[in-house]
Amino acid sequence: MRTVSLGILAAVVGMGSSAAFATSSPSAGASVEPAAAAVPAPRFLMRLHAPLYPPDAIGPGLLVFHPRDGGSVDGPEIHGVLEQPGGDWLRMLPDGSMRIDVRVLIKLDDGSTALMTYGGVLAKPSAESWKGFLGGDPVNAPAWHYVIAPTFETGSDKYSWLNRVQSIGKFVSIQAGPHAQVTFDVYDVQ
Repeated sequence: MRTVSLGILAAVVGMGSSAAFATSSPSAGASVEPAAAAVPAPRFLMRLHAPLYPPDAIGPGLLVFHPRDGGSVDGPEIHGVLEQPGGDWLRMLPDGSMRIDVRVLIKLDDGSTALMTYGGVLAKPSAESWKGFLGGDPVNAPAWHYVIAPTFETGSDKYSWLNRVQSIGKFVSIQAGPHAQVTFDVYDVQ
């Protein structure tokens, strides 16, 4: 069915027969190498620093964090401060890992605003590390596997390039308690 559908599509757009769209799967045990042109080339975009209020427990397995004043984004081509409203929804998964869903506003240095949205995953930390974190101990990279994938929306002329960025980030540090914060290094995926 797929070949027929692609054949129809090819005929409609004038690209010839469906043979041009034939795909192959590697046989079991075959090695697959990435296409050289598709290998990501990350470029440092910014450091994201977000001081946090203590979380609100919504129910079993769901916490919501809100950023406090003093958050920032700083990089070679971007500078701004985090503004309200914003939130970080953290959901505990059955294996102990966590998924995050974040929305935050950035007041950029040209006076405009950008919305930064990202999902991410925090792989299940060791029981000892998690207990220390909950007790207010700082956790620094590479102790945890905590990655994010931010995208941006803005009407700024200066920062319009952000609308085309898909980025990835890895945590630098995180802390709970009275000095709660999270810091990520974020990279533009080229």
